Amino acid sequence: MSAFKFFRVVAIVTVATVSVSACSTNPVTGKSDLLLVDESWELNVGKQNYLPLRQSQGGDYVVDPGVAQYVRNVGNRLAAKSDRKLPYEFNVINDSVPNAWALPGGKISINRGLLVELKNEAELAAVLGHEIVHAAAKHGARGQSRGVLLQGAVVAATLAGNHNGYGQAAQFGAGLAAQLTNSKYGRNAELESDFYGMQYMARAGYNPQGAVDLQRTFLRLSEGRRSDFISGLFASHPPSQERVEKNIATAKSLPVNGDLGAARYQAAMRRLQKTKAAYDLFDDAQKDLQNKNTAAALSKVNRAIQIEPQEGHFHSFLGDIERSKGNNRAARKYYDKAVSLNKSFYYYRVRRAQVNQLLGSDARAKSDYEYSMTLLPSAEAQFGLGTLEKKSGNIEKAKQYYAQAAQSNSPTGKKAMDALLSLDLSDNPQNYLLVNRGLTEAGTFAFQLINKTSRPLTGITLGVQGVGSNNSTRQSIGGTLAAGESKIIDTGRRMTKAQADAIRVVVLDVKVKN
Repeated sequence: MSAFKFFRVVAIVTVATVSVSACSTNPVTGKSDLLLVDESWELNVGKQNYLPLRQSQGGDYVVDPGVAQYVRNVGNRLAAKSDRKLPYEFNVINDSVPNAWALPGGKISINRGLLVELKNEAELAAVLGHEIVHAAAKHGARGQSRGVLLQGAVVAATLAGNHNGYGQAAQFGAGLAAQLTNSKYGRNAELESDFYGMQYMARAGYNPQGAVDLQRTFLRLSEGRRSDFISGLFASHPPSQERVEKNIATAKSLPVNGDLGAARYQAAMRRLQKTKAAYDLFDDAQKDLQNKNTAAALSKVNRAIQIEPQEGHFHSFLGDIERSKGNNRAARKYYDKAVSLNKSFYYYRVRRAQVNQLLGSDARAKSDYEYSMTLLPSAEAQFGLGTLEKKSGNIEKAKQYYAQAAQSNSPTGKKAMDALLSLDLSDNPQNYLLVNRGLTEAGTFAFQLINKTSRPLTGITLGVQGVGSNNSTRQSIGGTLAAGESKIIDTGRRMTKAQADAIRVVVLDVKVKN
């Protein structure tokens, strides 16, 4: 087939304002940095993504509110000594993977799974101080300036019940916040955060030996290749002997009579340590369920509930099992319990909404879907709301929800696209079938059809208006255009480029092939 040339216009949509700055002085290091983003960008990224990102990783740990308050107290004590004033926030994520991260703008989180690995408050201060420096020294913003793709807020998520637990319940697209928290910091940034984090520790009255002990522990665990650490903290904060030695050298230059706070830390973490076995059982139960060993999963999660009856994840997990069996009323009771224990975790709300929808309780389903969207917009909730609006006769609103959900590359996203096609294809075929026209190298006029959907299309009819004519002719295209397929149809009619440019082509009709 002869080559067919098209000139395309690519639209670039930006959702963050980027300002090109000259070299500015880093408030922590005193060095000059060339940044392509300003402080307002940092503050906006942190503010917009902090809650959705915590939700996507398991939600906040709420069983013992004293744990989060204790972490905030330590974090605020360190933040008060930071070289840069930001609206710092500190939260504890309810996930067993040992991890901690900082978003630009001072939004910091630490996982339940890391807290149970620490021995004293000084080690916690070392973790939080390190993350404070990442935010204060603009390491995330610096990464953007080095060419990381600027993308929008992390808002589209889909449920993906895998063995890694609710910490992985939302599967993100390539969102900026996910990049910033999962990307590996460079060697200089890590050493910088270690060094200045220890300065903050000393200023706040902590013994810097806590940072030395912490890095020694991390190095030992990395050499033993503990998988949970490798998938968590070590992925973005790789330990090394160099970091241990640098911390030892830094500690020698700082006061050694600071606070370790071992007894205070153990007292604050008593419930977490006491119930660690419950979360270990729960993590194993999820693996069992993925391997279709439902009996073992049930046994383990029920034992976990005996140890820690106030954890919503455990009850929601039982709801998931009942729902998989088609026992929607039983599932709803478990989701009710989970919501009563934690009203602000999106997953419980979405799951309860789904069973209420199946049970015909549409008003309750809609309420839960809408509330979940304030916590973390998900394709599951968007699809559910679209279906409810369609049932109520609100077709345009249903289309909007389906279109949002269809952006997700997931089974739910594909279902949403199918639903959207069934409602909108006949009204707006041009949105799903792209038609270009031009000349082949032989000078003959041709159409290029591109199926933009995930379904095969057939029954394609084009309206073609020729040069100097007010009348359109109908051009039927036989056969099927597969999902994502591009097809060129050469009419064999010779004409000039000016004549080809004057021809207008519109999509009159197209159908989804069943």
